Amino acid sequence: MTMRYYELGTTGIQVSAMALGCMSLTPAREGESRDAVRRAYELGINFFDTADVYGRGESERILGEALQVGAIAREDVVIASKCAIVFPGMEPDYEYKAYDLSPTYIKASCEASLKRLGTDYIDLYQLHRIDYLTHPAESARALEDLQREGKIRHAGISNYTSDEIRALSSYVRLESLQTQFSLLFLEPLERGLAAVCQEKKMNMLCWSPLHQAVLTGKVGLPHSDWQKQREAGVVAQLLPFAERYGLSLGQLALAWLLQLPGGVIPLVGTANAAHIEEAAAAVDVTLERDDWYELMVIARGRPMPWGQRPYAYVKER
Repeated sequence: MTMRYYELGTTGIQVSAMALGCMSLTPAREGESRDAVRRAYELGINFFDTADVYGRGESERILGEALQVGAIAREDVVIASKCAIVFPGMEPDYEYKAYDLSPTYIKASCEASLKRLGTDYIDLYQLHRIDYLTHPAESARALEDLQREGKIRHAGISNYTSDEIRALSSYVRLESLQTQFSLLFLEPLERGLAAVCQEKKMNMLCWSPLHQAVLTGKVGLPHSDWQKQREAGVVAQLLPFAERYGLSLGQLALAWLLQLPGGVIPLVGTANAAHIEEAAAAVDVTLERDDWYELMVIARGRPMPWGQRPYAYVKER
């Protein structure tokens, strides 16, 4: 396996074509988590994504300690974190789940993340969810202040719509969008998110690229849930393709994402070193164009072209 690298947005920073999603780094699996970080780095993965709400800060702490224990130089890795989601109990002022992108909150969150990560700077600081009560110009000013202070190098967003990306990017340079994207979740293509990222020269970071492990074929899908049965039907149709290319189902699903232009980066969320090794092998795979489109049609459940609206899967009442 040879890891590929992309430029992160327009920053000049080279990041691996696959990133380790660190939500699975938990105190209950701390030793395993440290091993996973080390193995990811050995495989050429230099991009690590976490957030202040993952384990309410524990993921950041474990990632920072894993890099130090593994004697991995800070300048050899790219750390991404996020802020904005406030769960009850995280802050004394919040008794209900809220979103806060006010300058005061962004700056305080960044300081707390830096302390937990044990670092002086965060390479990519992402706004985790839109906050409707804060004007994008205010959030942009806070990000630029943090850049001037050297506490963050670059800014990105997570779970934003196309219009929300355009609104914020008119005030501050954004290098990436993190969004759900997989063969079983095609909205980034169908709703124009991929196109906006190409327009703005932003990387797209894909969370849940294996659709909560459904695309590995190792998850039982109940007959009582029609949506799960639809997913099971898609997985069954992917099997012949995986066999033809000599891949696991998960590798096939990751290779499909990796073939998209513009630096589309799957976030492989696991604390299992063996799973990281399996996933990393997908970077060497190139699918035939005909197969790539056939996989899309299978997953979409409706033929091309895009002028046809995809089916709206709405459960019966």
